[in-house]
Amino acid sequence: MDQQQVASIVHGLANGIDPITGEILPAQSPYNHPDVIRALFQSLQWQPKAKKVKKTLAQKQQENFEKGLPKNYGLPWSEKDIEQVLEQYKGNVEIDKIAVNLARKPGSIIAVLSKQGVVDDVQAQQLNQQYRYQVQR
Repeated sequence: MDQQQVASIVHGLANGIDPITGEILPAQSPYNHPDVIRALFQSLQWQPKAKKVKKTLAQKQQENFEKGLPKNYGLPWSEKDIEQVLEQYKGNVEIDKIAVNLARKPGSIIAVLSKQGVVDDVQAQQLNQQYRYQVQR
């Protein structure tokens, strides 16, 4: 029996469910005593957490691609990328084109413009409404 199976059984018991049959445990069951329930939940908290494997940039970008998202969606912004957004916006490049150029969503471009003080909150909100339902080209 592996650690995940053990945790699943203890979690079921702590929630008043028979882990074998899936039935609700009777009210008189020792597993329904408040101290037992607390002990079961506490034992789950002591269980070592599985460490998340940190993904590489290429793995994150591949995952985005598989989900149909822009390549750089959700990834940190570099100073160079922020400068490109500002230059292109000041050069009258449309926000959706900037998003395509940087493999981002239009909303993230607008967020950068707002954070950099290029657009105010009202303008950012209007731009978000304008680009919210457009499909990436």
